[in-house]
Amino acid sequence: MTAKTVLMFVTSHDMLGATGHQTGFWYEELAAPYFIFRDTGFDPVIVSPKGGRPPIDPGSAGSDSDNYE
Repeated sequence: MTAKTVLMFVTSHDMLGATGHQTGFWYEELAAPYFIFRDTGFDPVIVSPKGGRPPIDPGSAGSDSDNYE
């Protein structure tokens, strides 16, 4: 049986408007469903409007978010 693909869309924005503050997707909001999809036989693919590596919100990239592998 072939795994079904799930597209997971995240932002391409790396700055919060004209504030100069960095932003991006929140790590745990992507990681939690990603691993659930993967562990239940789906093939999650992360995509963003601009393509390439999407920015991670710097506030979400700490050790408290590393609960998934």
